[in-house]
Amino acid sequence: MRTALVIALLVVFHPAYGQKPTGEEILWKAEQNFHDVKDYTVTLDIVADIDRMKVAPMHATMYFKQPEKVHFDTKGFVFLPREGMGLQFGQLTQRYAVDSVARETVEGVTMYRLVLHPRDEKAVIRRMFMWVDGNRWTPERLLIPQSDGRAAEVSFTYQQIGRFWLPSKLVVSFSAPEKDGPAAPPNTNPFARGLPTMPRGNTRSGKVTVSYSDYRVNTGLSDSVFTPEPDHRK
Repeated sequence: MRTALVIALLVVFHPAYGQKPTGEEILWKAEQNFHDVKDYTVTLDIVADIDRMKVAPMHATMYFKQPEKVHFDTKGFVFLPREGMGLQFGQLTQRYAVDSVARETVEGVTMYRLVLHPRDEKAVIRRMFMWVDGNRWTPERLLIPQSDGRAAEVSFTYQQIGRFWLPSKLVVSFSAPEKDGPAAPPNTNPFARGLPTMPRGNTRSGKVTVSYSDYRVNTGLSDSVFTPEPDHRK
């Protein structure tokens, strides 16, 4: 009995007991959810509610292949939020460094709030807040201040596809300053790779909801899917 008590006390008072994981460990765990997702095809239904803009509901097919190949197939204009759509969770530790980490409880679930900055010094977005579910290690929410004064908040809902947790819904809410600042330089937004450009106009605020359905995972997508078709009009 005395031996068991000593062992229990050693466990409780051991320095590592009860400590939260480091930010780097949390990012690594989040990556592992997507590590074995080599490719997928998914149907997207997009609804945009933008201040002073009328945007009809949209439908598209998204193709993804590791490490960061993305292609969209649609018959018309597609309005996609770069904040969230372009974030590839399998590349987190390569793209971001952790400034701080805090543990929170949200509706009884342990969440880790990370403050991140891009490793790319040329990135327009200099800071990002990410909340990660401490049970399944999925990024649940992002808060992204931007250099032109805008702010975007991103929330994810997940579904289990086989052994993978993949997004079932993405909601991006964003705000803008009273006067639009200059447009960000091309190819510097870490969320913009492979995504169509969203019009700026005089947008002040809005919300874009993306619903995912009909996932097809690890089907061996060919690289040719991501090769732009030649423009014969030239």
